[in-house]
Amino acid sequence: EAAAPKKEEAAQDKSFTMSDVAKHDKEADCWVVVNGEVLDVTKFMHEHPGGKKAILLYAGKDASEEFNMLHKPDVVKKYAPESILGKLSS
Repeated sequence: EAAAPKKEEAAQDKSFTMSDVAKHDKEADCWVVVNGEVLDVTKFMHEHPGGKKAILLYAGKDASEEFNMLHKPDVVKKYAPESILGKLSS
């Protein structure tokens, strides 16, 4: 029997539009886009060293520009890999 795919691999197969992401714009349901990846940061925002307000400013939006000014590229995979839902469709 084949092993179940890892969550991260399964997430890479899913794609979302910005209008999908825009529906998740509240503290209780918060998605953001970072460098083409769609992230569900609802749970993570409470652990975010910069505070939840910094994330909520970008709830339902593309946070890449601000994110890249403050973080190294590997930070999501390193600290919150479970938040990766999939890719932003072009």
